[in-house]
Amino acid sequence: MNLDQLTEEHDEEGLDAFYISFGDLMVILCVFLVMLLTMSKIEVGSFEKIKSVLTGSSQNTLVELSESLQEIIEGTPGVPGTSVRIDKDGVRVDLDTSILFDQGKSNIREDAIEKIEPILQKILTTEYMIDVEGHTDDVPYYRIIDGETVTNWSLSGKRASSMILHLRNLGFSADRLRAVGYAHTQPVITTKGKRGEELENARARNRRVALLIR
Repeated sequence: MNLDQLTEEHDEEGLDAFYISFGDLMVILCVFLVMLLTMSKIEVGSFEKIKSVLTGSSQNTLVELSESLQEIIEGTPGVPGTSVRIDKDGVRVDLDTSILFDQGKSNIREDAIEKIEPILQKILTTEYMIDVEGHTDDVPYYRIIDGETVTNWSLSGKRASSMILHLRNLGFSADRLRAVGYAHTQPVITTKGKRGEELENARARNRRVALLIR
């Protein structure tokens, strides 16, 4: 056996050792990633943003849906009292309850339905799940109406349920929808330290029905 053959065999042995080590490394990395996924909560909104960046396209993602809804809200005639953003859990659409409901009521006003229709029709074309969240301000609310006790909690839940019924009438399947009443526990703007007009504006912003699309 000449020197060239010995050198070639030595190189092949070295490559074999490298491939084995590299393969072991890949297995370890895969196991590590699986452990991370099982131990952590995947933030849908963040994942969709990263997906859009990596693929170079936002097509068929929550990012695309968010952009489409923003165009509807800011377009003509537009949707007043409405905002949209990508949250950690998905796309969140906030609807001002002063536009949707009369004070202390849970039935959606007829004139409000026409205003929000373009947004809902756009969401209907997707297959995402939708959490309908009712939110009130932090002013204690307690009424007895027709023998029934109504509080911030029950009011927020009833308003979310009213929106669910409207979505069902539009053609949304029941297995895509979930109603949640949060009362005053998840404000968009804190009211601590605020007074007068600033306080009232914060409370008005916190009174909303939110559609979490995920």
